[in-house]
Amino acid sequence: MRKLIVIVVFLAAPAILFSQSRDDVSVYVAPTTGGKTEDQIFFNDNIKMEVMGANYLVVDNPAAADYTINLNLSEEEDWDDPYAMVNILNISLVDNSDGHEVVQFAWEYRDIEEMYQWNLQLIYQAMANVPLTKLTAVPDTNHWRNKWLYLVALGYADFQFGFFDEDLIPEDEKRTRAAYTFYLSPAIGLMLEFQFLNFMSLEAGFVGAQQNFGNEDLAGLKFALPVLLKFPLKPSRHFMLEPYGGIQANLSTGNQIRPTVFSWVGGFQYGVRGGERGALIIDLRVTGDIPLGSPSNSQVYTTTSEQARDWVNIDSLDIYFGIGFKIGFYNRNKTDEAAP
Repeated sequence: MRKLIVIVVFLAAPAILFSQSRDDVSVYVAPTTGGKTEDQIFFNDNIKMEVMGANYLVVDNPAAADYTINLNLSEEEDWDDPYAMVNILNISLVDNSDGHEVVQFAWEYRDIEEMYQWNLQLIYQAMANVPLTKLTAVPDTNHWRNKWLYLVALGYADFQFGFFDEDLIPEDEKRTRAAYTFYLSPAIGLMLEFQFLNFMSLEAGFVGAQQNFGNEDLAGLKFALPVLLKFPLKPSRHFMLEPYGGIQANLSTGNQIRPTVFSWVGGFQYGVRGGERGALIIDLRVTGDIPLGSPSNSQVYTTTSEQARDWVNIDSLDIYFGIGFKIGFYNRNKTDEAAP
């Protein structure tokens, strides 16, 4: 079990390491101590090769290295077989700038041959603890969340609900005919956000999706034109929260669906820093009919209780879940803000 847990951690480490630049970090691999002579020779040679393979600079002089990797071999009882012994490779990483031990862990093995597949993962695990100041990083500024203008693009899953007027369902069908319909549609959104205050912005654009009320004959494209007031909250230099609300106008290309003229909009957007220009965002949005204009409710052209074709009112509710990005233009502050 202990080995299984460590394996899971090791498999995640390469994704972290490869996302960073490491060729400016120098490492000294100290001679292996303890254990069998043949095992010492193996680790002396193989670990150095794996460190170079991980794109670190290997040096022979510890005084010229940023970090030192120490290797020590020992033995202990095998948990699975109390009459046998298992080999233990102890690894420690030392920061040569002040001599403190950054990380220390152990790995057990029974046959030296099996270590060919694990040594590189061991290096990743050790070097994943190198401070970010040793790596190439995005400049630490607040410009990404303080632009005058943002271009916002999102891909949505649109969960569409339509609630029929039960008085329009024939009595003999009420037990078998649902009073509501549901349809899941992909949707796209493209907006412009103007951040005119540090804590307030105005956003406008369009969202397009297919609309369907349980019947392919009642399908059409729906276009929403939202105007939103957003309230950027900035508790961290690395993410931003934006609750918002507003109103949208609706249009449809379907001949048998007429959306309400206006809908209310409420939502919440979570943004994670995506460099100097903007953020990766997750957006949760809910819209519903507003009884203004003509029609005052969404309508579908369908069978009425008199078995005739006619326009029927339906209350529509859409829940959007979206993922996308926002790119900013023109810094609001000429210099960086102080860290919160």
